[in-house]
Amino acid sequence: MLASAIDGIRLSLHVLAAAIWVGGQITLAGLVPSIRRLSPEATKAAANAFARLSWPAFAVLVLTGFWNLGAINMSSQSTAWKIVLGVKIAVVVISGLSAYLHTKAKSTVGLALWGSIAGVSAVATLVIGVFLAN
Repeated sequence: MLASAIDGIRLSLHVLAAAIWVGGQITLAGLVPSIRRLSPEATKAAANAFARLSWPAFAVLVLTGFWNLGAINMSSQSTAWKIVLGVKIAVVVISGLSAYLHTKAKSTVGLALWGSIAGVSAVATLVIGVFLAN
């Protein structure tokens, strides 16, 4: 059976935003060493350009995440599913907070630490979401 038009829009927006948030972090992490070799200042410019796309995508992820929850009959979900959902929400918070702290970091260690946590938690959120999909 095909999804309804509204379900298709909701899920497409969520997947597109995840592609930008998660995929963009992975892509930028792969590009940073090359960008840094070309020009250390270019790294900051690339990060700022990514932020203009990634933060709106994160907002869309949060909004469509709540929309997704509204489309589910929570009373029919198992306790295990609800626990995994709680873990996902916690990891989403970690992903957003660590990405924000990465943008505020002044040291190389801080940038690396918060960037790593942001990237790993973004991927973890994606994987957990796949397990929650019905």
